[in-house]
Amino acid sequence: MTCIFLCAIFLTEAQTEQAAALYQAGRYFEASIAWERVLFENNDPHQQVAAIQGKTECLKQEGLFDPAVSFLENWQAFPFPDSDRAGIHYQLILCTYLGGHFESVVSLVDRWPHEQAGVSPAPLLGILKILSLNELERWKEAGDAYRSFIAARQLSAAPPDLYTQIPHLKSVSKAEALSTFIPGAGQFYAGRPGEAIFSILVQAAGIYFGVLSFEQHYYVSAWLIGAALFGAFHMGGVRRAEVLVQRYNRKKTIAFNEKVRTQLLSLLH
Repeated sequence: MTCIFLCAIFLTEAQTEQAAALYQAGRYFEASIAWERVLFENNDPHQQVAAIQGKTECLKQEGLFDPAVSFLENWQAFPFPDSDRAGIHYQLILCTYLGGHFESVVSLVDRWPHEQAGVSPAPLLGILKILSLNELERWKEAGDAYRSFIAARQLSAAPPDLYTQIPHLKSVSKAEALSTFIPGAGQFYAGRPGEAIFSILVQAAGIYFGVLSFEQHYYVSAWLIGAALFGAFHMGGVRRAEVLVQRYNRKKTIAFNEKVRTQLLSLLH
């Protein structure tokens, strides 16, 4: 029995070293498989937690955030020690944020006190919640969480409140409506006057060709070329205005989030 026990220990150590070596070599897929093997061939909770963390890091390095979330969810309720369960919960929130599931990030952070009672959450989780609320454009909640985070740092001098100047975002529905009734207006609203002028000229050309063809009794040409040209560019202009406004809003949100992220991370040092 002693020999079997020692062989099992040495085998686990060898598998762990192999997984770690593969990770260090940048062979994340192979390392992920190796950690999976350690996880399911070992009953030691500490070794299992190490394997979970190792596989999670491999998935993160590969940019497979959604599979990482699914993997961690399968182990979240496992009866590990409290500190280890908190570590899994922390990684779950981080991978959920990196995967762009911002509603879930807010929910997971809010659930921490109930699911990890007695374990203080890492300050980074508060930052992730604030950034997620920004992404969801829930500015008031984000501002409240932001001020609570700064107050908890107990600083001698509070930094400038960034939420006094939240991003002014444009309305996608307004851009669509403008382009629908006034050709090019949606592009102007989105801040792209060059595209707006081009859209106006092309649609005007379609109308002109259609009217001219109709007056000369070329009814088929008026319909197939003139009306089709106008209709295609008109509908395309509506969709383009929507895309441009979404890009504008995304750019503004990213810039604001970067300012918030930089400021709050600086407070952790």
